[in-house]
Amino acid sequence: VENTMHDVVKPTIVLFVICTIITLALAFTNLMTKDRIDEMIKTKQEDDRRRVLSLAESFEEVAELEEIVSGNEDLNIVKEAYRGIKGEETVGNVFLVESKGYGGPITITVGIDVEGKITGVEIGDNSETPGLGAKAKDEPFISQFVGIIPQEPLKVVKNNKTKSEEIDAISSATITSKAVTKAVQAAVDTNAELMKRGGNS
Repeated sequence: VENTMHDVVKPTIVLFVICTIITLALAFTNLMTKDRIDEMIKTKQEDDRRRVLSLAESFEEVAELEEIVSGNEDLNIVKEAYRGIKGEETVGNVFLVESKGYGGPITITVGIDVEGKITGVEIGDNSETPGLGAKAKDEPFISQFVGIIPQEPLKVVKNNKTKSEEIDAISSATITSKAVTKAVQAAVDTNAELMKRGGNS
């Protein structure tokens, strides 16, 4: 009986020690890489802000975003907002929006100047289908938003675009097209609310 107990206990202790060492090693690796990953994400987001609002020299977070988007189903996909500053002046706003695409969440950065013109749209993290929804990142689609001062809600259409607010859908990727357009619209509406509150003064 003693030998049997010994045969059971010894491998159990060894296994426990191995699992503990692996857990500690993973925790250490996570601790060492987490800050670096966070820093890389922050740098990428800063680059995206600069790309969509190139006039700005620096950005400061909009403190009142939560009270604007809270409880509003169309606007609560706007996760972050920044004022773009050049010298002493605000030159526009940048919004980080998370919309639901075909393959899951899509992160979209939208720049809008003080005139209400869309100055840029960058597609970030997404799981859209390669060759279809993933084409949302490509110029033919994304450039349709740039330069518009929307006078009415943005709308996805299929090959019969007649006005600037109409966005031609990506072929075979209507859900993705609508998700990106919804995100840009949320940024436009949040920007309008900020402007009403004197958010660019």
